[in-house]
Amino acid sequence: MKTKRSVMCFGTFDIIHPGHVKFLAAARALGDELLVVVSRDDRRAALSGAMPVHTQRERIAVLDGLKSVTRAIAGKKNDILVVVRQHRPDIIALGHDQVYGISALQKWCEQQKNPPRVIRLRAFNRARHSTSRIKAVLCQ
Repeated sequence: MKTKRSVMCFGTFDIIHPGHVKFLAAARALGDELLVVVSRDDRRAALSGAMPVHTQRERIAVLDGLKSVTRAIAGKKNDILVVVRQHRPDIIALGHDQVYGISALQKWCEQQKNPPRVIRLRAFNRARHSTSRIKAVLCQ
């Protein structure tokens, strides 16, 4: 019996745009199941200086509606490794610009007997598809 390969990714996913959709589809293509860990509202505010437009619960609901996403869950406070240890994905897909928690993740992977593969995915037309660009256009 073949076991399913699980993929995990992280993000805020505040205003879903084609770049997000392509990233999630590319992450899903790496395995059979995609678990998306959605950042907490307070964590996002601490990192960017602003609260997300949509609440974490709303962002999870939107992601759960996408066909590439098997399941979206809430991130844990201050530590991405909590969900990694809990769910033990085969692959972790990182966004092209993802930096938060990466050094801790790399250090943890080095200590594991069978660590997940960590794959950084490329940007998908960043000049056109970015949440910051969308917010800037809306604020004009």
